[in-house]
Amino acid sequence: MSRALPWTGFAQKFGRTPGRTGSPEEVRLYHRRACLAAAEERFGDALIFCAKALEIDGHDLATRLLVARIHDRGFHDVDAAVAAYRKVITLAGYDSDDPHCSAARVALDTLVREVD
Repeated sequence: MSRALPWTGFAQKFGRTPGRTGSPEEVRLYHRRACLAAAEERFGDALIFCAKALEIDGHDLATRLLVARIHDRGFHDVDAAVAAYRKVITLAGYDSDDPHCSAARVALDTLVREVD
């Protein structure tokens, strides 16, 4: 089984939300490239692609969640991961029905439990 599957599956599960401003195609392109770079364990490159996507649409929750996952699972940077997960939850409006918010809450809870 390919190592890329968890990251590409993640990208498919948490797709774009309609009604975004800017160029959604370009945001999707950068997000997809970030997922591929993360799958290849090129986490620095993945963050660069995420930054490019967030320059276009700073409220893109899928990309923000990917940034949090990269800090969490890729760099094992707890402080950056916690901040990034909190940012996703805040931007989602604390809406537990939002899949990005739910995923960020679960990951944040798991991360905090592991640290304690």
